[in-house]
Amino acid sequence: MFPSYRPHRLCLFFLLVVFSTVHAIAGEEFWQIERFWGGPRKPMVDLTYGISSVRHRLFQGTLDEVGAMEVKLGYFRARPEFENLADLSDKYLFFNYASSDLLGRTLDPAKVKSEITRFGFGGRGGYAYDFTSTYLYPYSQTSFQWAKLNTGRPNNLSANDAAILDRYEGSFRFSASAEAGVAFGIAQVVSVRAGYEVTALYPRYVFWPWLGSYGLAMIGMGAISHFGEGIVEASPAVGPILYTLLRGGLAYGYYMLVRDNQYWPFSSETPLTTDGFRFGVTLTF
Repeated sequence: MFPSYRPHRLCLFFLLVVFSTVHAIAGEEFWQIERFWGGPRKPMVDLTYGISSVRHRLFQGTLDEVGAMEVKLGYFRARPEFENLADLSDKYLFFNYASSDLLGRTLDPAKVKSEITRFGFGGRGGYAYDFTSTYLYPYSQTSFQWAKLNTGRPNNLSANDAAILDRYEGSFRFSASAEAGVAFGIAQVVSVRAGYEVTALYPRYVFWPWLGSYGLAMIGMGAISHFGEGIVEASPAVGPILYTLLRGGLAYGYYMLVRDNQYWPFSSETPLTTDGFRFGVTLTF
């Protein structure tokens, strides 16, 4: 793909497109980006459990599922936006441990067992329905992380599959994830939530192709977020739900593209991916 151009030149070109397009879509207000920890916030602790499928499009054997436990430490912010609506935002650091041993069932010896350790940072946001003492919070979130994979392999694993796993084991690799779901909270003190998360773990991180690919994704996310905010303002009754569906749908579409080609649209390797449901509780102080 793109045989007549060097990847870094293409990335620079796409970044110029990103900057000019976002400016045209959202105007000057889009550039008023607050600091990562900016604004009045409350400390929060978030605990999550889920089960994920582990996949690689070129893997011929079977990768077993993993159970995942995660803790987030960060800050929560609520800002009144419209009548009975609030703009919610979480910024956090996290640690995640996933293993086939956490599934609570007898393991199949013919499947590859996985242990994945991840840490990183991320953000979660959306518009919540504020019912005074309770709130309903459709959300989307993204995170950047570093992950390390260890596996338990059956004796009859093919040489092709062993070579794929060898690309990941032994050191931490760059990874990115996205999630969308809904949370129900009580008095901005405790909330429970359910969501669906997708993650791509890169066997090798190459800055320029990644930046070009991510820049293209941000064009779409900036445009869809600006459009969704207009829906929230015009129709507060359904706007928060549609805002999250639009952002989550775009993130999942991008995931479907990069699971075959990690730096889409640039020719690159196939990443290891995980996807599954998450259930969690958040305590705000």
